Amino acid sequence: MTASVSVTAKRTLAMAVTALCATAVLTACAGRDTATASGDCDPGITDTGITFGTSLMQSVAGPQAAAATALFDEINAAGGVEMGDGKSRKISYIAKDDGYDPARTVGNVRSLVEQDQVFAIQNLVGTASTLAVVDYLTQREVPLVFPMTGTDELLATLDKRPVVAGAVNPQTTWEVEKRAEQIRRDHPQGKVAVLYPNDSLGNGSLAALKASGVQVVAEQSYEQTTPSVDSQIVNLAASGADVFVNFATASFVTQSLKKANELSWKPDTYIYSGATDTNFVLAPAGPGAAEGVHSFYWIYDVSSSEHDGQPGVQKWRAFAERNKNTIKSTDTIASTGYNTAQLLVAALRKMQGCTRADLLDAVRNLNGVTTDLAIEGVTFGGSPEYPYVITSMAPMTFRGGSWHYDAVVRRGAEG
Repeated sequence: MTASVSVTAKRTLAMAVTALCATAVLTACAGRDTATASGDCDPGITDTGITFGTSLMQSVAGPQAAAATALFDEINAAGGVEMGDGKSRKISYIAKDDGYDPARTVGNVRSLVEQDQVFAIQNLVGTASTLAVVDYLTQREVPLVFPMTGTDELLATLDKRPVVAGAVNPQTTWEVEKRAEQIRRDHPQGKVAVLYPNDSLGNGSLAALKASGVQVVAEQSYEQTTPSVDSQIVNLAASGADVFVNFATASFVTQSLKKANELSWKPDTYIYSGATDTNFVLAPAGPGAAEGVHSFYWIYDVSSSEHDGQPGVQKWRAFAERNKNTIKSTDTIASTGYNTAQLLVAALRKMQGCTRADLLDAVRNLNGVTTDLAIEGVTFGGSPEYPYVITSMAPMTFRGGSWHYDAVVRRGAEG
C-alpha cells in the first residue's frame, strides 16, 4: 500500500466532515498504553499499543467480545501484532453493553471515542446500532471497521459516510439476489411468502426480492417490539405458498419456524444468513422445525462436530480449550468474534502508518484473506468502493441437526 492512498483516504474523511448506562467492560490484559506515539499519529495508537472499542448486547453477543479479547490476549502475550509499519503493538479492546438499544449504543460509542480515546470502533453489532452512530463517527473521523450488518445503506451513502469498511454480513441486495437464483432454479413456478422486519434490513430485502422476478404472493411484516409473529405465520400459511423466504432475525426466526411446524406448513424455507445460529435460533424452534431450511454462511458451524477434520476448526477447538474459562468451543457466537478478530489482525498487518486513514486503507484493500474457520473456498476482501468484506459464501442446508455446505458462490463475475 502506498502512502498516497492513505493521504487520499484522509482527505476524503475531511471532505465528509465539511459536508455534513451502564457498561460491561472487557479489556485485553495488556491494558491501555498511554505513551506518546512517534510521528503524525491519531489518538488511540502509540508505538507499542493500539486501542479498539465496541458496543453490543452483552447477554447475547458477549461471547463474541470474549473470544476477540482472548485472541488479542494471546497475541499480546507473544509480543503483539507486527503491523505494516514495522512496529509490534499490543491490542487493547473495550466492549460495552448496549442491550441492543441504539440509544445506548450512541452513548457507549461517544464514551469510547471521547473518554477512552479508542483508535477505531470494531465489530459493532446490528444495523440499527450501526446507523445510529455512523454520522457521529464520520464527524469525528473515527473508523467503524467490521460492523455486523449488511444493510445496503452503507453502500448508498458511502460518499457521505466514508469511515465504514469491511462489514461482516453480506450486502443485503447481493444475498437476496443469490437466494432468488436458488428459488428460480429449484422452484421456477414457485409461489413465495415473505416474513420481514419493518426496518432498513427487512424493507430492503423485500424490495430486492420483488425486483428479482420471483412470484411473491403474500408478505407479512413485524416490528422489533412485536412479542410474537405467530399471526403473521398463520396468514402466510393460508396463502398457499410453497416457498417461504424468512427475512426475520434472532428469536423471530425461532418463533416463525416453530409456528410453521405446528401448522404443518412445510414450504421450502430460506432464512437470513444473520439468523442461522444452531444453538440460539434453530434448536429452540423444536425437533424437526428447521429441517431442510436453506441459507448462506462463510464460516463453519462449530456447534457441530461435522467439520472437526478441518485444520482451521481444529485450531479453533484448541484455542477454545486454552480459554475454556470464558469460551465454549461449540459457541457459534464466540466463533464469529474469533473470525472477525482475525480479520482485524490481518488488516493491522497490512496497515502502513499510524493514522485512522491508514486503517481504513488496510481494511478496504484486504484481498483473498482466509481465516481459521472460513468454509473451504471462502475468502474475505472488499475494495474502497465496496464496504463489505463478505464477497464469497456457501449455500447451506440444515439436515440432521447441522448445516451442510454446497459450492461457494462469489460476488460479481465469479458468481
